[in-house]
Amino acid sequence: PATAATPPAAPGPTPAGHQRITEGSASMLYELRGADTKTRGTDSSDGPVFYNKVQVFNRDISVLVMGLFAQWRYVERRERRAAAQARKAGGDHAAGKAAAAEEKARLYALSARELDALLRESEATDGIRVLDALAATGLRSVRYAKEVPGVKTVLANDLEKDAAAACARNAAENGASDKVEAHCGDAVAYMINHRTSGQFDVIDLDPYGSAAPFIDAAVQAVAEGGMICVTSTDMTVLSGNYPEVCFAKYGAMPTKAKHLHEFALRVLLHALESSATRYQRHVVPVLSLSVDFYIRIFVRVYKKPAEVKHSVARRAFVLQSAGCPSFYLQPLGRPTGREGGYVCAHLHKPPRGLAAEGGRASRRRAERKKGGAAPPEEAPVEEEEDPAAAEAAAEAAEAAAEEQAALEEATAPAFCGETGAPFKIGGPIWAAPIHDRDWVAAALDRVSAGCDQHLSTTERIHGVLTSISEELLDVPLYYTLPDICSTLHCSSPKMAEVRAALGHAGYRSSQHHRDPDAIKTDAPPRVLWDIMRCWIKKHPISEKRLAEGGAASKILAVEPQFAASFATTAALRAKQSKARRWAPNPESYWGPKAAARGRKAAKTE
Repeated sequence: PATAATPPAAPGPTPAGHQRITEGSASMLYELRGADTKTRGTDSSDGPVFYNKVQVFNRDISVLVMGLFAQWRYVERRERRAAAQARKAGGDHAAGKAAAAEEKARLYALSARELDALLRESEATDGIRVLDALAATGLRSVRYAKEVPGVKTVLANDLEKDAAAACARNAAENGASDKVEAHCGDAVAYMINHRTSGQFDVIDLDPYGSAAPFIDAAVQAVAEGGMICVTSTDMTVLSGNYPEVCFAKYGAMPTKAKHLHEFALRVLLHALESSATRYQRHVVPVLSLSVDFYIRIFVRVYKKPAEVKHSVARRAFVLQSAGCPSFYLQPLGRPTGREGGYVCAHLHKPPRGLAAEGGRASRRRAERKKGGAAPPEEAPVEEEEDPAAAEAAAEAAEAAAEEQAALEEATAPAFCGETGAPFKIGGPIWAAPIHDRDWVAAALDRVSAGCDQHLSTTERIHGVLTSISEELLDVPLYYTLPDICSTLHCSSPKMAEVRAALGHAGYRSSQHHRDPDAIKTDAPPRVLWDIMRCWIKKHPISEKRLAEGGAASKILAVEPQFAASFATTAALRAKQSKARRWAPNPESYWGPKAAARGRKAAKTE
């Protein structure tokens, strides 16, 4: 039978200079700041071992995602075993595949709670091994051990002796010593020592500051198909305040544009992929979050040399206008006729054969096949010609012309087409999707089912995941409506009106989980500025606000190429699912803390 999570230990008396902290299913004694504490912090909570209550959302969503990973890992292992047993019984490869598919269908038919029960039954022999590489108090490690079904062991490592001792003490007090092993040592050295044997199913990197020093070792020490969870709190570096430091740590230059929160996620993913490809591995992001003052990503790592060849296609430079919010993505490579072959991409020239499915032309073809839109008007044909063939040829010609036009519009000119300003070169960044839609949907289902009872931030988790589920996954970066209006010195239209205008023009749009003012769209910059030109025609601005030679005067000097319609569509008027997408901070000073540096050395006579 499935066993329930061990309940929190009954709290004993709290010694002087300590504080009892309860989070999720775990409870711990936290030592407060004393006379011998080494820290720049001045608050009583700045103790010798680091703990920040603000990161409770980070720990909660990590428990949720790790629970999903444990389920997927279990299903994948059961599939492989079913296939192996079928082949061992005398079946061929096809029989193995059929057996694996049957086992997968059986397990997928179970509810999340039923699958959790199976994981708990088999965790002692077939559970996942987790490395909490920078454990500090060990609170996260204890929660993984107690709250995630299917966890076999958690190795809680920290460089500081006080932290390692706190890990061991907290694991014992929470009845988790059978799963949590405390270790004192260098995280990089420990991971390197486990890169060939004893690899971990999950590696969690939650450092104070940048995760860059630990990435290379982590991609080697994680098992095939395993998951790496990474937090970086050095947002001043990733957002562009120190571009040279960002390049030194992550191998990318930030542009310091308003899409900095997503840009930071894509820089970190680029760094992970760059390290992984050195070892014939590649990463697959399942969830990427920009929250509060940090970013948090979850990626799976696979060793597939053939897939590594396509890594260049997942990276791009960002050409950011120096005069306005316009930006373009410049691919690093373009495919050749050879399988997995790439050569350098051309600058200011649209690539060949890269018209994305889901573009306007592709969607229109799909609509015509379904009967959702009228076919284009055809030229008269001779009687002997086949009308069906002529229609198909006309559709193909129209589609090719539209896709070529879309590619040309999405290709950066030599100078900004709106202001004539030069471009700043940012990146390279990860240009592929940063979330997996199946994982996001499964996480939402798990939250709705209440499988993880110990999570205290479920309302916020539900809101963030709902917002992510609505994002355009194939559109990197975004604009912000205040930034656009500030450039033009105009009043701001409603978000729904701008999105409606984009929809009427044939383009998709969404918002972003980090910024409610963000607009993600597959429309080229010209279309977005044409919409704003039409808005200003209806809501004129004073000529005094248009400085001669300024960005606003240059943009508004051009007539729009179409008349934008701001009438909201039925889809935008439809009631959205109830969720608190952009929750405010629960209290003041909700941010980073000073680093904990252990204790001062005792003075000797």
